Amino acid sequence: MSTTLGRLLGEPARHVGLAVTTSVITTIAILGLAKIAFQSPPKKVIRSPRYTQLPRISKEGQDALPYSPDHFPGARDVVSPYGSIRVYEWGPETGRKVLLIHGISTPCISLSGIAHGLVEKGCRVMLFDLWGRGYSDMVDLPLDSRLYATEILLAITSSRLPWTPGGFSLVGYSLGGGIAADFASCFPEMVKAVVLLAPAGLVRPCHFSWSSRVVYTGVIPERVLEWLVKKRMGGGKKYRPMVKTETGDANNPTTGDALKGNRDPQFESAVLSASKPEVTIADAVQWQINNHEGFIKSFVSSIKHSSIEEKQENWSKLGARNDSVLIIAGATDPVIIAKELREDAEAAIGPEKLKWRVIEAGHEFPITNADEVVAMVSEVWGM
Repeated sequence: MSTTLGRLLGEPARHVGLAVTTSVITTIAILGLAKIAFQSPPKKVIRSPRYTQLPRISKEGQDALPYSPDHFPGARDVVSPYGSIRVYEWGPETGRKVLLIHGISTPCISLSGIAHGLVEKGCRVMLFDLWGRGYSDMVDLPLDSRLYATEILLAITSSRLPWTPGGFSLVGYSLGGGIAADFASCFPEMVKAVVLLAPAGLVRPCHFSWSSRVVYTGVIPERVLEWLVKKRMGGGKKYRPMVKTETGDANNPTTGDALKGNRDPQFESAVLSASKPEVTIADAVQWQINNHEGFIKSFVSSIKHSSIEEKQENWSKLGARNDSVLIIAGATDPVIIAKELREDAEAAIGPEKLKWRVIEAGHEFPITNADEVVAMVSEVWGM
């Protein structure tokens, strides 16, 4: 039977079979190559401008950058298995030790005014650039509270001074506030005091539209998502204004604009440092977009994995502290709504353990109203 069938099929059939087999193999190969081209193996460490930009420009060119590498005293680069971290430390060696953590889109230069103000009050301050920002490398891992806690520990243990036996104070701004709250809830004996400035962590779910959530659920390939966010954030002077009200609900989601990378002109026009009045937040963000390959990746990863919303369980642990938690909010903040933050913080921490202050400004108040922030912190800390 097989011999007869073979005769009936003849040579043409064998050619057809060979052609079909070859076609299938070719298709699989093409699809494999396309997959490799579209999703190339991830880099374990993405180098910061310290490696990719600074070696190519003069000292004068470095000084002219929106964020120069010697903007703060006491600069050092801490090498770790996750990449290099830029850390700054200065102030009286016997002063109160204070670690400051910046927000999602700006490097630690955004806390310049507060840092210098605290040093004038006699504090020993430390700042560092979060993974993928400023002069810190980006590690191609989820930027969650575990990885940020590791970065904090790497920063403080790199000091020649002891930061852990006597404890240190934490000041966190925006995303840095959520990171600070998480760290303090896990290491209560290590943290002497907690100050949260327009902190993330308790943003109400109603402020996130379904489209914003879908964008960050993994449905969209990582590279496409990063391209979309970069396009929105890197729009030069063509802002996509954030639309946010105090009454965001399921029918009127508001925070999704920020998650998509939409830009707030009032926030981005704020001057970052008194020593560089010509440099705005927008300038620093654009510099990172243009020169830090890991910046957009760090932004996207922080939105997907960091402490943005519904962290009541961690925040409730702050209520067990012996001291009070100071929270400062911006009265007109379009990102972290003061009224909601106070209600939710009191519910999580307890009103008796919360010290609440408000500054008449938007989300940029730690940058534009640094003196007011320092005065409020000094009052609570008795300095």
